[in-house]
Amino acid sequence: MPQAARQMWSEETEEKRVVVRKARKRRPAIAARSHVNTELRSKAFALFLLFALTAAVTLIRSEESAMRGYELVQLRQQAIQLERENKNLELVIAEMKAPQRIKDRATNELGMVVPKEFYFAAEGNK
Repeated sequence: MPQAARQMWSEETEEKRVVVRKARKRRPAIAARSHVNTELRSKAFALFLLFALTAAVTLIRSEESAMRGYELVQLRQQAIQLERENKNLELVIAEMKAPQRIKDRATNELGMVVPKEFYFAAEGNK
């Protein structure tokens, strides 16, 4: 082999060795970084899970609160309706207890007659 060819071959080999050395030096740095990234990723994942759990709990509580609000509105409407019915029933009871109504029903429906004279029996004091 001529001297010039040997020198070129040796320079190319030396350049390849330098590239390989640099690549070997980078590999441990990349491996160390990937280890740090793994820890960082696990922390980020844990943080994400915590955030997701918090969001889910908040959503569930919000939904429950809305449902309770709807139930409360329905119960208030039922209470108002029952109060109206109660007042109407009180009016009906008052109308039925009216003496004029009782007299009219007794005479018209039952055929009773109001006596012209009233007699009261009283016990005497002994």
